Amino acid sequence: MTIQLFSKLVRLLLKERMEYRGDFILSIFAQIVAYAGDYIVIWLFIKKFNTIAGWTWPEIAFLYSLGLITYALGASFSFVQMRDLEIQVKQGTFDSILIKPVNPYLYLVSRGFNLGYIAHISVSGFVLIWAMIELNMTWTIGDYMYLILAIISGAMIQAGILTVIGALSFIWVRTSFMFTLFFRLKDFISYPLPIFGTFIQILLTVVIPLAFVNFYPASYLLSNETTLLPIWAKWCVPIVGPLCYWVGYKLWMFGANKYQGAGG
Repeated sequence: MTIQLFSKLVRLLLKERMEYRGDFILSIFAQIVAYAGDYIVIWLFIKKFNTIAGWTWPEIAFLYSLGLITYALGASFSFVQMRDLEIQVKQGTFDSILIKPVNPYLYLVSRGFNLGYIAHISVSGFVLIWAMIELNMTWTIGDYMYLILAIISGAMIQAGILTVIGALSFIWVRTSFMFTLFFRLKDFISYPLPIFGTFIQILLTVVIPLAFVNFYPASYLLSNETTLLPIWAKWCVPIVGPLCYWVGYKLWMFGANKYQGAGG
């Protein structure tokens, strides 16, 4: 699949969504309100205790925003597509994708590109910039480049994990419970990792590397200490994302190649 074909599919999707402009705008507004509520809840919690594991409100706002913006970027190419894959495999409609003369994975993610995540990006981007101003950060060009790489890597980590769950549809068919588990684990990275036990910290660092989405890059940029990794491990952040996404893609393609149909 070429970039031109991919962009054409996205333009067609945009045109399709704009046919119901009112519904699209209302859904965006509803999500903005929902995530604004999440920020308020966290702010009220920190207001009572002043800090969490030594992190102040602007620092946690930075941490949470980094997690939300990377999720929005990664999930726009993977969440709905991988969630609906279970139904396609179960009903046998996935076959229609395999007969198209394009890479089935790229076709699936481009055709299901979710424009609704613009709400997540708007809210998290605004708060992220506010937090940087509030913290009066004096960054070098290298720090800004690191932030950009961390956002790209974080998006790829989340998209990679969602892609792995989608790949399991070819084996187990029913994988909706895995998405529930993913979101439960993702809730942990809304807060500084040291407030959790060693088991959770190791799980989110080694087994399911969600800590590399926002905690480790935020710790480096905010000069906060981490308990598990040394300072040089900050350079692992831009690497983990592409590696995680590559593994997810390979597993997905392996599953698609072994797919023999489950519907009737």
